[in-house]
Amino acid sequence: MMKCFSIICFLCLCAALPVVAQQPNGNTTVDSTLLYENPALDKLLKLQSDVSDFVFKETTVFDRKPMFKLLPSLRRTPGYGFSFGLGGAVSFYTDKTNLQLNRSEVPLYFSVAFTKPFSYSIGCDPVFYFASNALRLRAEISYRDWLEYYFGVGYSLNHAPVYGKERYTYESRIMRFKPNVQLRLAGAGNLYGGIVADVWHENVKNPETFVAGDAHFLELAGNDASYSATGTGVGINLNYDSRDVPDDAYRGVYFSTEAMLYTTKFGGNVKYGTFVIDYRQYVQLRGRKQVLAWNVTSNNVFGNHVPFMRYATIGGVNMFRGYYNYQYRDKSMLTAQVEYRYWLQVNSGWGVLLNRFGFAVWAGTGAMGTNMVRYDHLLPQAGVGVRFALRDRLNFRFDVAHNPIDDDTLWYISFSEAF
Repeated sequence: MMKCFSIICFLCLCAALPVVAQQPNGNTTVDSTLLYENPALDKLLKLQSDVSDFVFKETTVFDRKPMFKLLPSLRRTPGYGFSFGLGGAVSFYTDKTNLQLNRSEVPLYFSVAFTKPFSYSIGCDPVFYFASNALRLRAEISYRDWLEYYFGVGYSLNHAPVYGKERYTYESRIMRFKPNVQLRLAGAGNLYGGIVADVWHENVKNPETFVAGDAHFLELAGNDASYSATGTGVGINLNYDSRDVPDDAYRGVYFSTEAMLYTTKFGGNVKYGTFVIDYRQYVQLRGRKQVLAWNVTSNNVFGNHVPFMRYATIGGVNMFRGYYNYQYRDKSMLTAQVEYRYWLQVNSGWGVLLNRFGFAVWAGTGAMGTNMVRYDHLLPQAGVGVRFALRDRLNFRFDVAHNPIDDDTLWYISFSEAF
């Protein structure tokens, strides 16, 4: 209990740290001294400009015409291997004459993983701004056909399993639509509150030996080799975001909390609740490119018959890199981590190349339990990483992380920062 009490005190301290005042996202100033040239990306940007000019021929007030951007992606995650993606987005103003309005954006992305069976996902996360940013409409729309891992629920099963696709995997096919209507709260330009709905349908099939014999799977599927579930939920959320650049922040705060209730009254066949908190803060230290970042999360589910696919999990390429994606699974997860990021600043002739490189080092701990006030086991982790700037504020990263609980060392490849 003392360990759990110490964790809770530590997280409260992190959440109480002073908020750094920042400009709204729409008024971000680019640091021109950090711009890098990249011929390949320059050609890509030229292609994006040509496509934009071809599709959106008309020039609007103050040249505020729609824009198109395109960017490929590459990711390597332990257990899943390499995945490749291609994304594009159209951004525009819902009111061309309103100079205070943020750009609305409709992104579309597609990714594939050359596993057996073949896995792929398609998604779209549009965001629309209206009425001088006072009204924001967002949505998560996705279809995912992917090979997933499942090691059971609870520490005893999750701890140090013998990894193998022939034992711990199943095929997941899930469709999701999650619209969100948010209003900017009075007097707080970066603070939004709103109502969110969530409709998802997931089909689980071809479970391997461990999954097929697990009590949580049998509770849902019975004697069948597959299972389908539909969730229909409503909830409320609160978001604050003052980061200068969301994908590679030097300064600012991000805070998000959401409470959802899934019920059979709207057509679903599962009943459970969720409560999630995500807090991130970034402080720019001495020098242009030294950043201290920290992150606190709390992920919780409630109910007696929660689908095993919806339990709180820990691990993966972004939030807790010392553990396999979805490795630890229970009703409550709590994490805290701090990361120091440093970019080389060489003034010699080699600086043109060397200043593209940066480094990161981080450490943190997580906890898992059966509810959000009782945690049974600590999950520490630490790691180091190398960054290479493809362009200013667009980084390619290579991370290596270690956790002493399972004595695992994992490595990742991805774009942008982990949080």
